[in-house]
Amino acid sequence: MGILDGKVAFITGAGRGIGKAIVEAFAAEGAIIAAAARTTKEIYEICEKISAGGGKALPVTMDLKLEDSIKAAVKKAQSELGPIDVLVNNAAILTLDKLVNTSTQVWDDVMSTNVRGLFITCREVLPQMMERKSGRIINIGSMAGRRGYDEQGAYCTSKHALVGLSKVLAIETAKYGIRVNVISPGGVLTGLSSNLRADRGEPEDSPAWMTAEEVAQAAVYICTQNGAAMTDELVLRRYASEPFR
Repeated sequence: MGILDGKVAFITGAGRGIGKAIVEAFAAEGAIIAAAARTTKEIYEICEKISAGGGKALPVTMDLKLEDSIKAAVKKAQSELGPIDVLVNNAAILTLDKLVNTSTQVWDDVMSTNVRGLFITCREVLPQMMERKSGRIINIGSMAGRRGYDEQGAYCTSKHALVGLSKVLAIETAKYGIRVNVISPGGVLTGLSSNLRADRGEPEDSPAWMTAEEVAQAAVYICTQNGAAMTDELVLRRYASEPFR
């Protein structure tokens, strides 16, 4: 019996990278999965794999840039699986360019996906959590939400905004028994960071970068905290990086 046995988990960006790893880790702990992403083929494949292993998973096509798409996705998950117990906001996009060269369209795309879409998803899930006086929201941040990095202006801004949103969300929902957590990993071996690794001349499978599975295990750990102890933000740095920075 897993620590998430019977809990409904709605996970965004579920088709690949960290999102996919969290889907698999949560399913292994007994969670009922709503796997949300734009990439329909990928989420259907991961849900079929979970179902074949005896679990329960629902693929939910969702575009974080479209409010109606988010609303429809949350409604579908709730109607077919039941109230959402755990919301994992993982989906994000990363662009690399100097701020002076960043177009308004690129800036808006990053903010729309990484901040606006996350906000709308939370807003749509919260009412049923508040009504039940129970729930957990895990926002996947980044070290880019704690520091500034060259050529990551839009991404850093969006991840700093995610932390600010999470702080207010935690304050406003605590009285309803809702726990809000941020996981802020450093470099992770995913498709999202492939251009960044290439830009730095680092190998695609660099052992200095953490795996998506390691981040997923941190998300599982967060879900074990149901008593007096609470982790607001869990920072995961690469072991090869400078400690306590």
